[in-house]
Amino acid sequence: MSGSPSSFTVTAAGQRVNLGISGTAQASFTVTNTSAQTLKGRLLTKPGDSASPEWFSVAGESVRDFTPNAAEQVVVQLSVPQTAPPGAYSFRLDAVSAVDPDEDYTEGPSVGFDVEAQPVPKKKFPWVPWWVLAIIGGVVLAIIIGVVIWLLVRDGGTKVVSSGNVTVVTNQLFDVDAGKAPPARARRADVLWQLLAGQFRMAPAPETNATLVNIGVVDFDSIDAARLTTLPYAADPIPVTQLGAGDVFAVHSGDGNFAKVKVLVLATEIGLQWVTYQVGD
Repeated sequence: MSGSPSSFTVTAAGQRVNLGISGTAQASFTVTNTSAQTLKGRLLTKPGDSASPEWFSVAGESVRDFTPNAAEQVVVQLSVPQTAPPGAYSFRLDAVSAVDPDEDYTEGPSVGFDVEAQPVPKKKFPWVPWWVLAIIGGVVLAIIIGVVIWLLVRDGGTKVVSSGNVTVVTNQLFDVDAGKAPPARARRADVLWQLLAGQFRMAPAPETNATLVNIGVVDFDSIDAARLTTLPYAADPIPVTQLGAGDVFAVHSGDGNFAKVKVLVLATEIGLQWVTYQVGD
């Protein structure tokens, strides 16, 4: 900041952000005009050492009118290419007066993020005659079918209606019954990965009877349908501060089924593993 008092203050919602699978993220800042008059200000992203300016952009207009003694939410979008070298990086958001940029400016706090190393390509499978692979595949398929049948029968009416992994982007709906994100119809949705007032949360989908409960970091495989039916579900969203990689939450769907959901990746998009059960009478 300049030697004289600045007209702006800049605060960050957090000290770090996590890049999504595609190398994207969003960072929220609050910029406040502390003066008693309307000011036109310019919002500038400043990359730290080794970071590239092309990775950062301000969502919306970068030059704005700031009303007196008022705060405004600003979102910085990150888009880091897959070719970026792995390592720790940082950036900040500065607010600069459009009238007196040399004297009236504020440097925002640094926000850090990590670029992970790309996975090493897997070695090619050695050549094997096709008929050997066909036999192995048939045996494995028979084992899988047998295990699935056993799981469906052992619980006396309980069966798996959907399961798998899914990536849900910001403000997208997810149907745990059909395993669709987004669902074929909005009214079929159960949960919403929502960005509201600069904060992420997992919320029940609008116009649904679905309810949620956060279980925490537990053994995902140990949670069965019987336990899911006993949990204290509610219509309250689960804030991002209670979620993290490895966290498990449960959903009582709009169709009356029960799902266990594990967080695999947490960023602007959230990676999930889920299993949804239909519990008989």
